[in-house]
Amino acid sequence: MADSPSIRALVTGNPVALAHGVIGDAWTQLILREAFYGVRRFNDWSEALHIPRTVLSGRLKRLVENGLLDSVIPPGRRRAEYRLTAMGRDLFGIALMQGRWERDHAPSRMQSRYDMVFYDPATRKALDPVVLDGPGGSTIDPESVGWEVGPGLVERESPTQRRWRSKRPPVDRPMIDRSVELIGDYWSWMVLGCAFFRLRRFEEFLSATGMAPNILSDRLNRLVGGSILVRRAYQSSPPRSEYRLTEAGRALYPVVLATHGWSLRWLCDQDAPPLSLVDLTTGKSIQPIVCDRNTGEPIQAARTRWMMHGHSASGSRSDSIAS
Repeated sequence: MADSPSIRALVTGNPVALAHGVIGDAWTQLILREAFYGVRRFNDWSEALHIPRTVLSGRLKRLVENGLLDSVIPPGRRRAEYRLTAMGRDLFGIALMQGRWERDHAPSRMQSRYDMVFYDPATRKALDPVVLDGPGGSTIDPESVGWEVGPGLVERESPTQRRWRSKRPPVDRPMIDRSVELIGDYWSWMVLGCAFFRLRRFEEFLSATGMAPNILSDRLNRLVGGSILVRRAYQSSPPRSEYRLTEAGRALYPVVLATHGWSLRWLCDQDAPPLSLVDLTTGKSIQPIVCDRNTGEPIQAARTRWMMHGHSASGSRSDSIAS
């Protein structure tokens, strides 16, 4: 009989953790967001994000190495442009679900003024992003989701990441801006992974992640301050607390599901996934993907446009998503 996996292997080696090893830092998420809005040139990213040029250069290089961007020199030009690959474009669904969460639980100033509507330019019909258990499938009931360990599950080393600090002015974008301040790094997602695996105590988080105690304290304080976790005392002498997901924290589950599905498609061995999701009611495998609730079809960045309607008489605005 095979040994049960360690909790550290579950937390560091599951598909969501693998994904955040690639896209789990704030600058990477913001660079990809700008790419969805059509940014392709180094200077345009630099101006839009006020990102240090050395940081931008390093992130773009890593995104190319990881297969999310292609570096292309267009005819007649001397400098490279960076264009989303199919793998990179498939991240659009995660951005949509993260943007939905942000709108409901941590809105930016723009999201407080506008409602963002995505639509299909061919039909002019609004798109309603939702995570289904497969194309044309059903919505996923969190209470009915189980997981099975696969042959590819192994304990992983954490990537080297520094805490994100930025003095950039607010960017006039309607998607994933404020949320990166709360959950825009690998370690924050490790803590959330522990919470979704029902770990609650400081020592459990330390054992499962291997992070330094000061880093764990910082991330726990940030997540509590962002109302994603709540701190509750369970012992008075000496004082000890546990950490549980709030309503806003539990509402991140669609983002987790979308990330799991993307990772299965692009980062995991299809024949030996590290961890699979199953429907506890039917026993069927769950392959999460972001689809339009009305049609059941996967939402594709190249076939999506957006419009923002003001909450007041300020009017509306629209734009396209990069192909």
